Amino acid sequence: MLSICHRCGLGLVLGASTVAASAADGDWLTIEGDYLIGASVVSGNGHIGDAPVSYDFKPMWAFRLGPFRVSRSRASSLLKAGRNEELETGVSADFGIFNDWRLGASLRMDNGRDFGGDPRFRGLPDIPSTLRARISTGSSLGERWSWSTSIDKDLLGRRGGSRLSAGLGYRHPLTEHSYWDFGLGATYGDKTYLQTHYGITPETAQSVGRSPYTLSSGWENMRASLQYTHVLSEHWVLFGGLDLSRMLSSPSRSPLVGRKTTHSISAGIAFRGKR
Repeated sequence: MLSICHRCGLGLVLGASTVAASAADGDWLTIEGDYLIGASVVSGNGHIGDAPVSYDFKPMWAFRLGPFRVSRSRASSLLKAGRNEELETGVSADFGIFNDWRLGASLRMDNGRDFGGDPRFRGLPDIPSTLRARISTGSSLGERWSWSTSIDKDLLGRRGGSRLSAGLGYRHPLTEHSYWDFGLGATYGDKTYLQTHYGITPETAQSVGRSPYTLSSGWENMRASLQYTHVLSEHWVLFGGLDLSRMLSSPSRSPLVGRKTTHSISAGIAFRGKR
């Protein structure tokens, strides 16, 4: 099943590279839409526990309200397919600072974690959903390179803590209407965030008969991604890619972590338009 889904996803992505880019004249890569709807097929696994690879069908959408965007999943970045900038998920807005600098602000839901009755984690508390605020900045480093950094914080006081992320991106154009994006990044979490997601408090350990595991602030993970985008026409965009994540330092040694390295493969199509 895994090999079939991977072949389908890769076939969808690679097949787009054979589509003629001359279907119509126009600089489609610079078009910015007002709304977008689409869907993707995602295959991947997670760090917590050792559940098998999952397969999900994920709808995606985004729309603009004046200077603000409301989006789900990767939809926000596809509104500006072709532009070398990283856009936020959730409710967000971008502001220009200088010629090559931008400042972004967003609100997004963090779905927390539900152990789903897994007997290995029986008695351990789930992580409640919360609302996170995120501030980000970044700029281009020439025509193909860019960097970004962001900080986000739990606004509802649900033990979500704060995180700091930084990343470097490179864009490799293939044709007039398609390109690869390569990204490399890392995330640093404060004590509250890491303890909530990867720790076992002494009180919980005593009640469920486990050994406690406490963490201080530190690096959470390092990520690498390879994303493909092909603008089929003024309205249709094909996309897909591979994401890898590697746990670092004390989170990687948590008894909750079943995999130190995880992956996610995705492929999909979206329609964008203007009101």
